[in-house]
Amino acid sequence: MKRIKKIFKYILIFVLSILVIANLAILFTGRLYIYKGLSATYFRGHARPTIYDLDVFENRTIKKGNGQAWQVHSSIDQFAFSRPQREYIEDLNPASFLVAWGDTIIYEQYWDKHEVSTIGNSFSMSKSVVSLLIGCAIKDGLINNIDEPVENYLDEFKGDKSGITIRHLLTMSSGLSWSENYWHPFCDVAELYYDTDARDLVLNRRTVENKPGEIFDYKSGDTQTLMYILEVATNKHISDYASEKIWQKIGAESDAQWSLVDQQDSEEKASCCIYATTRDFAKLGKLVNQNGSWNGEQLIDETYFNAFKSLAPLKKTSGKDNQLYGMQYWIYTGLPYEVTYFRGMAGQYIISIPEYDLVIVRTGNGTHENWENTAEKQDDAMEGHRVELPAYISTGMAIYAQAKSK
Repeated sequence: MKRIKKIFKYILIFVLSILVIANLAILFTGRLYIYKGLSATYFRGHARPTIYDLDVFENRTIKKGNGQAWQVHSSIDQFAFSRPQREYIEDLNPASFLVAWGDTIIYEQYWDKHEVSTIGNSFSMSKSVVSLLIGCAIKDGLINNIDEPVENYLDEFKGDKSGITIRHLLTMSSGLSWSENYWHPFCDVAELYYDTDARDLVLNRRTVENKPGEIFDYKSGDTQTLMYILEVATNKHISDYASEKIWQKIGAESDAQWSLVDQQDSEEKASCCIYATTRDFAKLGKLVNQNGSWNGEQLIDETYFNAFKSLAPLKKTSGKDNQLYGMQYWIYTGLPYEVTYFRGMAGQYIISIPEYDLVIVRTGNGTHENWENTAEKQDDAMEGHRVELPAYISTGMAIYAQAKSK
């Protein structure tokens, strides 16, 4: 019995020592945001952020206008997943799965507490929205072109960053220092998510590590910088500009929320965190299928939009040609028809297939890792995309085939 007590004593001392060391590390490095991160994740029973983090932050409303309801196919109850498709989808903790064909929803399902009216976190799908808003600002004449140097808008880019252009930020080829690791509490993206001084982090504390315009290297800091450019160009909060130029125009049925860096007078976390319903997310996919126009009105500059959904002529960090990214937007080249998509950290997708006027939306809290080529399996079109992407596409296409046969 004494021996057991002694063992427990040593274990308790060890655990307390780790906690003391961890707290000292946080205090000495000034990374106090980690406390907020812990309270918002582990203390809630999660290992990382979820799509239900709305109450963790202050938010600004993306206001709807006159909502335009989706039509719902009269035979929607007859369209179904195959058993393997359902098992695959449900293995990844889904919240919703929706398929829209033209103006009509042909499949819609929700899991657990998620419902038609529930708004969930977009995570990095918001990056693509920021890019679309750059296209709106160009159409409005508020930004001249994407080859303008960033220093035209932000004084922090004068000096050694003067060679960085808006295009470089859009294509994730800024060459700026950044750490993007969704499990490491001391990385830049964790600080951007939980800390309250995003401007200092992304504008003042970055250094030029590589020549701009050559290497695609995914960095949330590049997106946040685009948001600051939009604030200067439009003289508006990005949420207000999004309301006016996109959300109200596409007939979103519900207000959305965009999480803020700090209090109500602060800026949005542009690299993530638009909270919207699945049906309204689907309208963004429909906007892509319509080449940036809605009800006959071109919302996004047309030349810009074509570049938005085209592969940027860059190399990946591996040295291979970029085959997956445009301007803050994902492109999949592994099928004989065009597939582009918005993507979020926990498996959020808005997939557009314009040839079939099809939109597939999947939200949830689970995803596989990025595809990596091995000696046994080689697929350059898949490299860098999440492993589950083709399954979501094929499932949506199967539903489409069922609806088309009616």
